[in-house]
Amino acid sequence: MNTTENTDVPDYRVDASGAITVTEAGLAIDRAYRKAERAFDTLQHCWAGACLAGLFVRHPWLQSLRATLSASAEYDDQGGTYRSISNAVTQVVPVAGATLPDSVIDEGTFDELGAIAVIEADLDEFDLDLYSSIHTAPDDYADLLLDLSRTAIEPLMNGAAISGAEAYRAWFPEGATNPAVG
Repeated sequence: MNTTENTDVPDYRVDASGAITVTEAGLAIDRAYRKAERAFDTLQHCWAGACLAGLFVRHPWLQSLRATLSASAEYDDQGGTYRSISNAVTQVVPVAGATLPDSVIDEGTFDELGAIAVIEADLDEFDLDLYSSIHTAPDDYADLLLDLSRTAIEPLMNGAAISGAEAYRAWFPEGATNPAVG
């Protein structure tokens, strides 16, 4: 039986009264893990910023939009559940004077319903990852409301690569981890 405590070894200890403590080495691992977790969450936000900026790069006619990412619990074949994300886009506005693709024109004018369909189809490719990158809690089911405008990231759209971190901060300047959760 070892009665000396080696604090250099990551471990939890229980004393004679039943109290549980962690060694200094264990605390150091926990601190490093929390730091890595925060860094990973920041990296996820950078990905979200790049992903959303990509919408405006791929659709040069797009001025602004509102996207709602909604989560729901769906049942799988094994009796469990998983988080499913769907997107709904509204308030799509084109850039004034932009050349519009045929997919967003109806009878010679801007077709908001056609534009919504185009943007929703684009978002379908990554809405789960986007939601998870902004809502880093794996059990989060709150809706995510994103009001996005080209104006916020226009200074970043100079033909060079767009920083996801800068795009995220441009849309969510107060360092919000959950820009608009409802």
